[in-house]
Parts: sequence; C-alpha cells; structure tokens
Amino acid sequence: MQKDFTDLELLYELEPVVEENVHRHLGVTKDWNPHDYVPWSEGKNYKALGGQDWDPEQSKLSEVAKIAMITNLLTEDNLPSYHREIAMNFTMDGPWGTWVNRWTAEENRHGIAIRDYLVVTRSVDPVELEKLRIAQMTSGFSPARTARTSPSRRACLTRWST
Repeated sequence: MQKDFTDLELLYELEPVVEENVHRHLGVTKDWNPHDYVPWSEGKNYKALGGQDWDPEQSKLSEVAKIAMITNLLTEDNLPSYHREIAMNFTMDGPWGTWVNRWTAEENRHGIAIRDYLVVTRSVDPVELEKLRIAQMTSGFSPARTARTSPSRRACLTRWST
C-alpha cells in the first residue's frame, strides 16, 4: 500500500540516505579556497583609491554571462534565508543539520569567488552589483514566492540586459 507523505515527512524518511551520502561527500571532498580562482593580477584600484571608476567597456563578459553570474551570486547571497528555512524544520545535530551546515559553507565560498571575480575583473558595475545584492538580501527568500521571480532578480535581468 502506498503511503502519502507530506514534504516534511518525506524529508524525514530520507534521513538515512542523507546521512550516508553526506558522509560519502565529506570523505571525498577536496578543500579549495575562493581566492585561488580570482585573477588578482587583473585588478586595479577604483576611483576611491586613486584609480578609475568602472566603465562598461572594461567588461570582457557577454551579456548572457553577466546575467548568469549575477543571478548565481544573488542566489548564493540568500544562503542565510535558505539555511533558516531548512534549520527551522530539522535539528542541527542530525544528518540534515550536518548537510545544511556544510552546504551553506560551500555555497558561501562560491559567492565569495563569484563576487571577487566580477569586481576584480571589472566584469560588471560594482556599485550596481552591490545595490542588487542589498536588494536581494533585504527581500530575502520566502517559499511562497518561489513560483515567481523576485523583484531584485527582475531588476537584475532588466538592468544588465539593457
């Protein structure tokens, strides 16, 4: 007989699989550092430190690549909201807690690498990027809004594609 599970019940049913796979993942993980993937030698000071302001001509990324990188960064920036949603439903000392804590740490590294890369390589306007990041973090994440695009993402897509 088939049992109908709520989403939360299903996640609890998956705990043994999560535990097995999080330990497998941690056993094969190779540590990495965000700074190792940023071409720091391409960086130059911005105007506040005697350099020059950002100019769109400095970007080597296509518009599609800019939108993809910014959207990914905005997703990474919302990690505290995602973490909160998951942590509210599970104990942090069980398999889901181990998974969400490690996942949050790894995804945070991605955000650091992406942001530093975009700013150092002058791929996007750093002032506009920070405005988008603040707007995204201010609006946060709500499961009720997942079916539609958030205002900050809509602004991102509009701003960078014009």
